[in-house]
Amino acid sequence: MNNSQIEVNKGNILIVDDAPDNLRLLSRMLVQQGYEVRSAISGAMALRAVHTIPTDLILLDINMPKMDGFEVCERLKLDIKTCEIPVIFLSAYSNAVDKVKAFKAGGLDYITKPFQVEEVLVRVENQLTLRRLQIELQQAKADALRALDREKELSRLKSEFVSMITHDFKTPLASIQGFAGLLQAADQNLTAAVKNRYFNKIDAAIEHMRQLLDNVLLISGAEVGKLQCHPKSLNLETFCRDWVETMQLSQDHQNSIEFTCTGEYPQANVDPMLLGQILSNLLSNAIKYSPEGEPIQFDLVCQDGAALLRIQDNGIGIPQENLSDIFKAFHRCHNVGQIRGTGLGLAVVKKCVEAHAGQIQLESKEGVGTTVTVTLPRSKE
Repeated sequence: MNNSQIEVNKGNILIVDDAPDNLRLLSRMLVQQGYEVRSAISGAMALRAVHTIPTDLILLDINMPKMDGFEVCERLKLDIKTCEIPVIFLSAYSNAVDKVKAFKAGGLDYITKPFQVEEVLVRVENQLTLRRLQIELQQAKADALRALDREKELSRLKSEFVSMITHDFKTPLASIQGFAGLLQAADQNLTAAVKNRYFNKIDAAIEHMRQLLDNVLLISGAEVGKLQCHPKSLNLETFCRDWVETMQLSQDHQNSIEFTCTGEYPQANVDPMLLGQILSNLLSNAIKYSPEGEPIQFDLVCQDGAALLRIQDNGIGIPQENLSDIFKAFHRCHNVGQIRGTGLGLAVVKKCVEAHAGQIQLESKEGVGTTVTVTLPRSKE
């Protein structure tokens, strides 16, 4: 490459001409200006060439045997893969009829032979610039449409979320109001056992509302970078057993949680509030999406450098097409049916795990069940 050549590839150009001298002249001139150039000596070769390597522009001779330039251009414009490639016609004919025919065939410019080097270079650069601007405009339009779709989807999800939150608050509030009314109206006629049952129902409703608020606040805090991890030394086995007991008492379904702990040293530095959010959401999901009476398996594995929390259910499972979005806030799988939820649980869990510099893995099969494994460092720097 001599000093007049430009190192950066400015575009891939295909020259179609049955005259070798024209091919050599045009190729040499364009290569010196930094273009990548290929040649074809017939229309058939040109149609094959555009499908092998991406082409940014075609210089197309009109007068060729078997298939002239007009037919080549028409075929290019009929193919969805090549219809956007700019075509500049080359011809010894300068009459208006040929030029009109060339433009009708789909050409964007017309150069008359014998051509001037400067003219060819200017027309090539103009068409490539226009093509680049067209591509950028199409990309900007596509990006804008995607952004609009995302905004519409986010708006829909937020509206749905508000509706679900409203419903989820109304249910425990109605429960609290109802049982409080029963206690007030029939205080002297209720046995201690019945009173305790009513109080437990009220406590469960309050706990449900508290968890809902915690999830909303945690997600909001994480989104603005305010979620912080404050670790303290905890006995993980004791902590997990307490949560299992709490979940067993507060749940509406009668699903047993079978807890096991393996490893000799269950002590770890973790944030108790965030760990509580992890366990609460994972156990709640396992119970909510499992058939009545189906046991939930909860295993704590204490390793040298990390603690593994594995929660497995035999519930409805997650469809394959939903797995990539499962940790997104407000996302719900299409197979949940009438099961109420906000789509925040797994998003909250992921934020809490990331705050511990931990990892979360999820394996699921629709109709079979789901296993979630959380790995937390035993100590956080």
